[in-house]
Amino acid sequence: MLLSLGLAQQPTRLLLGPDSIPIHLHPPVEIVAPAPSPEQMAAIRKQWANFQRLRYNVHLVYPLAREAARIVREVDNERQRLGEKSRDFRRYRKALRKELFDKYENMLKELTVTQGIILIKLIHRETGIDAYSLVKDYQGGIQARFWQTMAQLYGSDLKLTYDPQKEPLIEAIIAEIETGRSADWVIQQYEVPTE
Repeated sequence: MLLSLGLAQQPTRLLLGPDSIPIHLHPPVEIVAPAPSPEQMAAIRKQWANFQRLRYNVHLVYPLAREAARIVREVDNERQRLGEKSRDFRRYRKALRKELFDKYENMLKELTVTQGIILIKLIHRETGIDAYSLVKDYQGGIQARFWQTMAQLYGSDLKLTYDPQKEPLIEAIIAEIETGRSADWVIQQYEVPTE
């Protein structure tokens, strides 16, 4: 049947010197990818759920990291203005510590370990200083060691740093927060096919 159809068409001939080459024009062919297997669909849904969880966690803790960076700048300005050894700076630091504990203690206690890890990384992203060094600088080495031990008991580490090259999804989510626009490339990467 195919042979007869092929012979029934009149081929166009391309002349190249003394020889000619027959050219047959065929109608366009649509190539359709096979539907993903149930295992692939389950893997895609799991990746999508993980991304949505990460997105929720970053949206939750990013404002806290921004606030931490603002407070660090404020304390550094006061330290420079008053002098680190001055009585006024010690009073300021003590009052600020009480205010921060009153305002954020309950909120920080309610964070999950994953949210805490993301917060530690984002504090490093916003300040350029890891959380352990911040605590050590403002509260002293004993307090820093205490909080590091507490973090390690829960599977975290105050010395975590943030590398944007290793965290492209977090960077995309932060860009989404800052610009107010969706990170389309992430959504396309994890797009869940409709059934």
